[in-house]
Amino acid sequence: MPDEKQLELLRNNFRKASAIYIKKMFEKKSNGILFKFNRLSLNKIGCIKSVQQSIKNGFEPEDHFEVAKEIKKLFEESQVIEEHYKSKPERFERQCLCVCKIFDDVYAWMNVVTWGKEEGYIGFYLSREAE
Repeated sequence: MPDEKQLELLRNNFRKASAIYIKKMFEKKSNGILFKFNRLSLNKIGCIKSVQQSIKNGFEPEDHFEVAKEIKKLFEESQVIEEHYKSKPERFERQCLCVCKIFDDVYAWMNVVTWGKEEGYIGFYLSREAE
């Protein structure tokens, strides 16, 4: 488990570097996925659960946050692997699991949840497996 202070520093550096994406549209025309990147996305990408998933898959926290800085490019180049819909009391969600190959054995996995006209968020972790 990474040191909490180190993790917070990495998270803050990621948030600063990725602030350029706030309120920007993320779109995959081929699948009709459209949402505005927001603070919830920053929080999902930087949350301990996402970082721990990358660590479990053999990566360092530094790797997780460094690759995540390219989240828009990764999303645009990703393939939708799975898609389903979920009805919640307050909204109807579209959930898509996307993957982007970075290197021969490095993949970025993104869970994208959208609802309404442009609402949504993106989560992220690294893996050595494509499926």
